[in-house]
Amino acid sequence: MNNAVSQRLVPTPARWLRTLVLLAAAGVAACEPPVAEWSDVSIPEPAVFAPGLISGELRDYDIAFTPDGAEAYFTRRSRRGPPQIFVTEYSLGAWTEPRVAPFSADRDEAPFVSADGRSLLFSSRRPLVGQPEPSDNIWITHREAAGWSVPEPVKGPVNRPRSEVGRYTLGTELGPALLDDGSLIFWTRVDPEWGSDLYVAESDGRGGFGEPVPLRVNSYGDEMNPVLAPGGRYLVFQAYRDADAYGEQDLYVMERTDFGWSEPWLLPEPINSSSSDGWPSFSPDGRHFFFASDRDQRPGFYDVYWVDIAALSLTGVGQTP
Repeated sequence: MNNAVSQRLVPTPARWLRTLVLLAAAGVAACEPPVAEWSDVSIPEPAVFAPGLISGELRDYDIAFTPDGAEAYFTRRSRRGPPQIFVTEYSLGAWTEPRVAPFSADRDEAPFVSADGRSLLFSSRRPLVGQPEPSDNIWITHREAAGWSVPEPVKGPVNRPRSEVGRYTLGTELGPALLDDGSLIFWTRVDPEWGSDLYVAESDGRGGFGEPVPLRVNSYGDEMNPVLAPGGRYLVFQAYRDADAYGEQDLYVMERTDFGWSEPWLLPEPINSSSSDGWPSFSPDGRHFFFASDRDQRPGFYDVYWVDIAALSLTGVGQTP
């Protein structure tokens, strides 16, 4: 064997390292459970998700899935009743009748399942030690052998006491989600002269989060319910901020660049409509985008909608920036 051939066959250190990375990635992919078959379908136009079951006669919004797509958690609320988190399982080709999640109490909403499926974040107005006034705060529960653990408030300075300035309520934390680096993103209002804003708190490496800081995207309007798109390149959120927007509340997106997040822009029609559209999320396999809307002559009563990810008209969704 000549020297040139031997150099092509014997891996260089860099080539050897790439081979290990590819083999490791293949091994991880092989170990990941396949997403339930409900996601293996094309939805080119927004459509009601699981009509009559998950999307019923009440307000249904803010859906989240376990990594295998076998469980869905969402918020349900009657016209005058408190919100609660419901759960349904995908079994034998259909979703089961939703029931109140075992960890949920009155005034719970906005579930978010971590990428590994081991933790679930949500907002709750349940009593919190050190806060005499009822306040929406962010709580967390962990998946254990016997099911979800007793919820606890997230550790660190994220949850703040409620206060009122005139007609504005301050210090309520809602819409939690995790970024790809483990940071917590949520929305709150801290100043009566500003609307609700998006805040990020970095992981402290000990199961809690540090001091929240506002995103530069915040305006005098309202920014709410942020979620990271698959791959981490885009951040989608709900807002009421621009006079030339489509409806009451609309869905916006911004792109991560080398210099931070870009200026936000509106997602296209028919995702946004003349009605209120919000509460964005994604299927665990990244194929579909979910949101809630009160379109179809149901003002104030939201249904969960889903659509193919291609409808967002975003380049490189699912690719790491």
